[in-house]
Amino acid sequence: MKNTKKLPYYLFAIIIFTMLKITYYFSTTQDLVFILKPIDKIIELLTGTKSVYNPANGYYHENLDILIDKSCSGFNFWILSFLIFTYLTLKHVDTRLIKIIYLPISLIGTYLLTIFVNSSRIFTSIVIQNQTRNMVEQQHFIHESIGIITNVSFLVLCYVLTEKYLTKKRANAKFA
Repeated sequence: MKNTKKLPYYLFAIIIFTMLKITYYFSTTQDLVFILKPIDKIIELLTGTKSVYNPANGYYHENLDILIDKSCSGFNFWILSFLIFTYLTLKHVDTRLIKIIYLPISLIGTYLLTIFVNSSRIFTSIVIQNQTRNMVEQQHFIHESIGIITNVSFLVLCYVLTEKYLTKKRANAKFA
């Protein structure tokens, strides 16, 4: 009975996920400036370089010879983490108002998480690729591997920490 009461919220989250996924498919780099620009600013800060923005291509860092474009946005990470954290929060919440409030909070929270994770991924990739440039010919393999390892690691870590926090919070609320 409890799970069926949460079903509409899960379905709504899946609809949001699907709509965002379709939107991403048809989006351009320019459509994703809302997520690319903060990532680029963090990369500028971490590397001490400046980028040049081209609406068709993205943010180009000439000194690093990298382009931060649609494929670097982390959009798929964002919507996947939104779905995961919505599931987690709905699992631990019983009141209707809190369930409704948690959907936009999950969307905003995972947006901020995505900016942090993606900036970390890009910066790590820059550092490692600079260190291995003369040793490894397949730099795209290193770049993709770093992306997978970073995204999966952060997703698992955030999931575990959030699950522990929400479980502990719920247990404390029952005893209060």
